[in-house]
Amino acid sequence: MKHIYFLLVCLLAAVSGFAQEELMIISPGRETFIHFPSAVLGNKHTLTVFLPEKAIPLSKRYPVVYLLGASPNQAAEAQRFLEKHKALVVGIDLQEADYQNQAKIVEFVSRELIPYIDTNYLTFTDASQRFLAAQGKSAALAAIALFAKPNLFGGLALASSGDALEQLTLPAHSARVFVTGRQPELALAQRTLQHLGLKYGKDFALAYASSADGLFDGLDFAYLTAPADEVSLKRLLPQQSGRMLVLENDGSVTLSVNARLNNGRTYVYIPVSLRISPPYLNWDASRGELTALPGAEPGTVKISGGVDKIGFQTKIKLKKQ
Repeated sequence: MKHIYFLLVCLLAAVSGFAQEELMIISPGRETFIHFPSAVLGNKHTLTVFLPEKAIPLSKRYPVVYLLGASPNQAAEAQRFLEKHKALVVGIDLQEADYQNQAKIVEFVSRELIPYIDTNYLTFTDASQRFLAAQGKSAALAAIALFAKPNLFGGLALASSGDALEQLTLPAHSARVFVTGRQPELALAQRTLQHLGLKYGKDFALAYASSADGLFDGLDFAYLTAPADEVSLKRLLPQQSGRMLVLENDGSVTLSVNARLNNGRTYVYIPVSLRISPPYLNWDASRGELTALPGAEPGTVKISGGVDKIGFQTKIKLKKQ
């Protein structure tokens, strides 16, 4: 009986020790590392490398996208993404509690994860070919802290980031920012990025999305990697929910503006301010709404706006009830 008990103890010890070792699961198009070893974060996290080819060794070098919060559960999303964009996608399954220590995440990604990926996979190691994406405010704050480090990432994509962009510090090198979210989030992003001196198209672009959209949906890789001459702003196109606004009620007209770039792709532009003549309307960028000011008179109101000498004009007619 003592011999049996001793064997059971040894077996349990062996299983426990194995559980703490790195375990790799290979599936077509991806590799999953359970208990990925890290001197900074420990070995509690799962690392998933989504491959642009069916298996390794890869046949050529690829750019790399790092996703904060991604896990093997995003395999279907990743596959759809990789069918459109040729890149190596690296996801670490960070949880909400992990984001409380941004310094550890920055150290892990910059000193451990990136060197590991560049050593074990065929990647372009230049910062211009390395991108970072995150979803939600907590993940966005960690991504922003990483993005600020020099010569680390060439582009940042944030989805449903709330007011996290207010903490953005730009790296010394040239980099692009792509933001998706609801109207208030995009209005804040437009104002913040313009205040930092970034130009629409050349340096950043926006798109509508809901918090229910997947982690990969907030990543427009085609925009982040397009040549500079292709993403310059070409035209602004206004659209309204109506051409008439009735005075003496609480009605409003929704105004949205599409930004068309040189390559023909269209994104969202949120005017920070508008020129309104006569000044009978109030513009709320966070809601995308135009409302009549008290004392406004019937007539046609001309609305104009723009950026970098590229403007748009539209009109709204005010009438009495």
